[in-house]
Amino acid sequence: KIALGIGLILVLLASVAGLRVWYVAEHAKAPPAPAVASIPPVAKPAPPTAPVAPKTGSPASPAPAVAPPSSTGHATATTVVPQATAPLAALTPPRAAAPAWLRNATPSPPAGKALRIASVIDDCGLDRPRTERAGALPAALTFSARPYANALPAQTEAARRNGHELLVHVPMQPVNAHIDMGPNGLAVDLPREEVLRRLRWDLGRFDGYVGINNHMGSRFTTDREAMSWVIGELRSRGLMFLDSRTIAGSVGESLASADDVPYAGRDVFLDDERTADAVEARLMDAEAVARKKGAAIAIGHPHDGTLLA
Repeated sequence: KIALGIGLILVLLASVAGLRVWYVAEHAKAPPAPAVASIPPVAKPAPPTAPVAPKTGSPASPAPAVAPPSSTGHATATTVVPQATAPLAALTPPRAAAPAWLRNATPSPPAGKALRIASVIDDCGLDRPRTERAGALPAALTFSARPYANALPAQTEAARRNGHELLVHVPMQPVNAHIDMGPNGLAVDLPREEVLRRLRWDLGRFDGYVGINNHMGSRFTTDREAMSWVIGELRSRGLMFLDSRTIAGSVGESLASADDVPYAGRDVFLDDERTADAVEARLMDAEAVARKKGAAIAIGHPHDGTLLA
């Protein structure tokens, strides 16, 4: 009987121990994650039938919730709920959407009945002191920089800060083969790939310009095929073409018009004679053209007489 009683006690103790092990094992499991209200997907706004500008003084759309910085300076991990607002582009088209010739243009006031005369200074960048003097003239002039000059980003940025506009003065083949047009000039006997390689090198030398005009080019600008490659590149980049009109037979205007590339043409050369008096006389010629046409484009260079005039 004693042995039987001891056995029953041992069985009971073993059962209790088994229940305790089961209880501990079950409750040691990781508790389930607390229930979180699901965030319904934000419906995409229907595209507006027409862009509507916000009313003056209307409150801005609320910004998405942003987690405050923690003590370590890093943002804490919180859920950000996107706002169901119309795209900004539908309300205010960003300036970056404009083509480069407009994006980089120098603003000018409405002309009204006033005449407009645009003055272009070619060959900027090579003579740095005179380029700097030209940049100190009252705005706004248009600076056309030779792409193979040194320190062009600094020089052209200084001109832009002073309110002047920029062009790339791309060297092109003249009729006289003995005249050096400069490095990476465009020539009619080059294949298309080489013409574009050189043009792209010229366009990559600085930034912020509205387009190009030709340095020399009395031969190149009369070649329809070669010029079509240039005009096509300008179109793809959103740039304009100012024809320096170094020869009467240039095809620049007709090709630009056919390819929807903004175009302008030179009316007066200011400094074939470099004295200040001669330049002043040519400025009067530009004014006379503007009185007939409403506007005129004059091209000069950073010569002492030109800068003085």
